[in-house]
This record gives sequence, C-alpha cells and structure tokens, in this order.
Amino acid sequence: MQVSKQEISLDKINFESLKSLVKSFAKAKVLVLGDVILDEYLRGTPERISREAPVIILQYINSRYALGGAANAAHNLAALEAKTSLMGITGKDEIAKTFKNECESKNIEAIILEDESRPTTLKTRVVSSSSSDPDAGTVLKQQVLRIDRQSKASLSEELSLAIIEKLEKNIDSFDIILLSDYASGVLSEENSKKIIEIANKKSKKVIVDSNGNFQKYRGSYCLTPNQPDVEATLGRKLKSEEDLFAAGKDLLELVQAEQILVTRGAKGMALFSKAESEINVDLIPAFNIAEVFDVSGAGDTVSACFTLALALGASNLEAALLGNIAASIVVRKYGTAVTNCEELLTELEVLSKKLLAI
Repeated sequence: MQVSKQEISLDKINFESLKSLVKSFAKAKVLVLGDVILDEYLRGTPERISREAPVIILQYINSRYALGGAANAAHNLAALEAKTSLMGITGKDEIAKTFKNECESKNIEAIILEDESRPTTLKTRVVSSSSSDPDAGTVLKQQVLRIDRQSKASLSEELSLAIIEKLEKNIDSFDIILLSDYASGVLSEENSKKIIEIANKKSKKVIVDSNGNFQKYRGSYCLTPNQPDVEATLGRKLKSEEDLFAAGKDLLELVQAEQILVTRGAKGMALFSKAESEINVDLIPAFNIAEVFDVSGAGDTVSACFTLALALGASNLEAALLGNIAASIVVRKYGTAVTNCEELLTELEVLSKKLLAI
C-alpha cells in the first residue's frame, strides 16, 4: 500500500474553523475510562545533611494534590469546558476521598468503583525548593524522591464485570470515549475488547492513550502513542521518514484502527489515516520548540483535546492540530498542567498573525 504525505504549514491551517471548534467545546460530553492516579507534591527547603544518614533534611513547607493518569486527561477535558465523566477504580481509603474531592473541584463527574483489596494509586513527589516564600522571584525546584503506592494486579472478575455494566448503563450519555491506560489493571485485554465492542455497537468513537500492548485495542478508532512507545512495540528505531511511514503502516495493520496519531516531541506529530488504496500521512510540526519547559502530562493534553474536537465533528487533521497547539501551551508551564479555551484561542490568534507576517 502506497503512502501519501502532506506537510502541514501555517498557510494550510484554517484558523477560523479551529476557533469555532474551541468555542463549541462546552457542548461535548466525554467519558474518560482507565487508570486513575492521585499525584502528591510535598515541598520543603533544604537545611542540612542528616546525622542519621547521608541524606538532605528538608524543612516542610506545604503539600498539594493533583489529578494524574486517566484523571489528568479528564482534568484537561474539564479545563476546556467539556462535560467530563471519569470511570475507574480506587481503593476504599482516605486517599480515595481526597481523589474524589479533587475531581469535584475540577467539575469532573467521578464514576468510581472501590476495591478494598488495593490502595488508591498515589504518587508522592518530594520537591526541594530554594525558598519557602512563593513571592521570592525565581525559585529553584528539584524533585529529590518519588514514592509510588500502587497495585498493578488485574481486577477481580466481579469488578471487571461492574465496570462493563457501568459503561453499558451510561454509554448513551457520552459522545465519545477516551481510554487512558497506565498499566494499573483496569484496561485488561478482556476489558478493553468488551469496551470497544460496546462502543462500536453504539457508534461511539474510542480514542486510546496507551504506552504499550497496542494489540488489545484492535477495532478502536484511533491510538495516540508517542514515538518511543511505537519503537518499543515494533522493536526498532525510527531513524528516517521512511522508518516512520513503515511504522505507521504496521501500527494501522496491528490495531486495525482508522487512525494512528504518533506524537514525536520536538518533531511534532504524524497522523496516519487509511484510504482506499493508500495511507495518508499528515506531518504536523511542533510550533514552539524554543519555549519548552516541561513535557509532563503533555500526552494527556494531546489525547484529551484531540478527543474533544472529534466529539464535535472535527476532521482528524483539525483535531490533531488542536491537540498539537494545546500541548504547545502546557509544555511552557512547569509540572503537570492544563490549558483552557481562552489560552487556546489566544494561541490560535498568535499563530494566525504569524501566518499574515509570512
């Protein structure tokens, strides 16, 4: 099968159409289903080396929580004003209560099942700060330790059945489904197969954000892997454009999806689409390479914005462009961050003015 490529430049982008989509985001109803995580950031200032062991003593300043994993994808959607629901598993513990409170504060409907046999996934990052004063100008921060409390065991048959039943009961309430796989057991091969079958029967597109085992998502509408995960799956490095195109063809065959959106960091994105006798590839550049500060959570931003645009009838290319531009905003922020409609509209305006200046 032949490959037909198109390199996307600013002059090929309909900015007015993209702006119109962003202004309609609040109309979309999106379900995120997958592995939920609560991130904890514990901050302190270094005092001295401990006499008990060769480690730094940090004087505690504060702690904060943030939504992670599938919940971060949901946070991205809610921040873009979509009606957002989140389905997943927590433990039956105090962390689960904190997690649900965080969801409520972000306008996310939490459809959460509890499993007494496992803890709510909590990832604690201990951060050393150069100052305890938040108004002290430039404050240097360094993560010194991360502690993960997490079970990767498969769900019980009872819980798996409960997840499927919840989906069947609620699926008509959603326009589209985003599966977010962080390898914590919710999206097992059997569960994934059933979820996709249920969605396809209801003509609901399924978008998948996963870092491996792509085969279990056969029949989904689109996968959004990054290039390192593609290389790991196929067992080879993508050193040239020809390598990239061959990988896209192989992934489309492997997953039997309509689309594959490969995120490539500073090299942008590649959107692979099936046509009758060929595969179309849209090569989308990164628009702000010089301004990247932190790529944490950028993949969640891409998949969330891409999914949201598709829910409103955007073309695959329009959806990918909005995902690309949304990610270009969050990578300028430190830590796992989200963007909003106002920032996205502003960025579209900036890019459209760059086009006029060309």
